[in-house]
Amino acid sequence: MESQIRVSLSIVRKVFRAMMLFLFFAIAIPLVIGSIYGIPMGSTLSLIASVAILQAAAPPVGVALGYSPHVIVLIMASFAVGIVVTIIELCHSLAISSERVKNRVEKVENKMEKYPSIKKFGSISCIAIAWIPGIGLYGTPIIAWILGWNRLPAIIFTTIGFVIATIFVLLFASWLSIRQIAMIVAVAVLILVVVLAIRKYVVKRKRD
Repeated sequence: MESQIRVSLSIVRKVFRAMMLFLFFAIAIPLVIGSIYGIPMGSTLSLIASVAILQAAAPPVGVALGYSPHVIVLIMASFAVGIVVTIIELCHSLAISSERVKNRVEKVENKMEKYPSIKKFGSISCIAIAWIPGIGLYGTPIIAWILGWNRLPAIIFTTIGFVIATIFVLLFASWLSIRQIAMIVAVAVLILVVVLAIRKYVVKRKRD
């Protein structure tokens, strides 16, 4: 009985944490970005709702609302982080509450042990998986979780894939100049390099 209560409390904490992370990344940060650029809260919420429904196809809504391309990318990237983090957190809570799900995950993890290279570099695949129709932003973190990929790389690579898709849609929606696209991609690559360097440093320090 006591163990069941502990499990229930753990699930509640994880769900609460997931909701807080969602509110912070997917709602609060986009609203702050909108306010910085003088965009009404209602317009920002409309774009957030459009991203939730249309995913990477939402940029035309942002263009129609008068958003500049870089603001659209920032808001959609923040929303993507919020969604991915939330889904992964909810998946972990589901594994705790369901013995059947937990056993299935363990079977997948055991199979992945036979392919260490795939498990080590597999999270990079999230960039491509995020583009697949029917999977997209919502399905990619579930796949990453089932395959046991590390959380941080899965979040980073899924967001990168989503941002790249967003930029391509923006290219046709607002006819971005090559220079603007190059700048956005360069910033994304720079952020990726910095994050991976920090992660490598942290892992090395832990091993030492």
